[in-house]
Order: sequence, then C-alpha cells, then structure tokens
Amino acid sequence: MTIKKFGLSNRQGFTLIEMMIVTVIIGTVASIAAPSFQQAYDRHNFKGGQQEVVSMLKKARSYAISTKDSYGVHIDSETRAVTLFENSANPSVSSFEDGDSAILIDTLPENFQYVYADMANSAIAFQPNGSALVTGYGNIFLAGETDNMMAYISISVLASTGKISAYSNFYAW
Repeated sequence: MTIKKFGLSNRQGFTLIEMMIVTVIIGTVASIAAPSFQQAYDRHNFKGGQQEVVSMLKKARSYAISTKDSYGVHIDSETRAVTLFENSANPSVSSFEDGDSAILIDTLPENFQYVYADMANSAIAFQPNGSALVTGYGNIFLAGETDNMMAYISISVLASTGKISAYSNFYAW
C-alpha cells in the first residue's frame, strides 16, 4: 500500500528567491541598526574617559586616608594626561611639583579635544582626613566630538568632604 502526498513536493533547501529576500531583510535591519551601534560605542568611549578621571580621584583620596599622607591628581590639558601623585614636596599646597612622585599616569582618549581643570596648577590634593585641598573651584571639564556624537562631562570635587561627582551630557546626530 503506497501513500501519495497531494500538493507537497519532496524538496530540500531554499530557493534563490527566498535567499534574496532574507538577504535584503538582513541588510535593511543592519543599515538601520549600524548608526545606533556606533553611537553606543562612542558613548562607551566617552564614559570610559570619565571613569578614568573619577577613578584616579577616588584612588588619590583613598590613598590619602589609608596612608595618612597627602595624595593628589594633576590634569595636563595639553597631553590629556591624568597623574596620580604623592604630594610630598609641599603637602600644604595642591600642586604637582618636582619633588612629588608620580604613582600612576593615564592618558585620556583622543576623542577628548578639550580637557580643562579650573584649579590653580590644575591639581587637586586630598588630605589624610579625606577632604580636598583645592585652589579654585575643584571642577574638571572634558569635551569631545566624534562623527556621530558630542560629549560634555563635568567632574566636581567638594573641598570640605572630598566627595566626587560626575555629570555627562551626550548629543547624538
């Protein structure tokens, strides 16, 4: 006894038309998603630079409290370098001087075209009680631009407590 299948063929695989339709759908979805992936990547890079500076400030404060010595962070606007240093040459002043020893130096990504610290000598020093020694306002500003996005980042240190806060704005186009 044989059973016949009506209307169904015994075919395997895909037709060329089906493959072309799937390829067109995948291409369309990819072209829509690509700009948002690039913006997410750019935002991630900018946030990484912000975290570098915040982390360096927190390390300096932590070292100052744990070792009972003065530690600081220096911002070099020209080279985009962020330096953690032991403030041993002149602990009563928030400056990175020749006698101070650099502990860690990080360079911010090239996406940051503008790096500015509104403190005298572009340095913040943390005291053994956790407070910050700042000559100026204690703000660090980072700004950068890529083909898809512009970022403005502000990092503030409250002198009386040493509290560090960061705010960021991203503008995509």
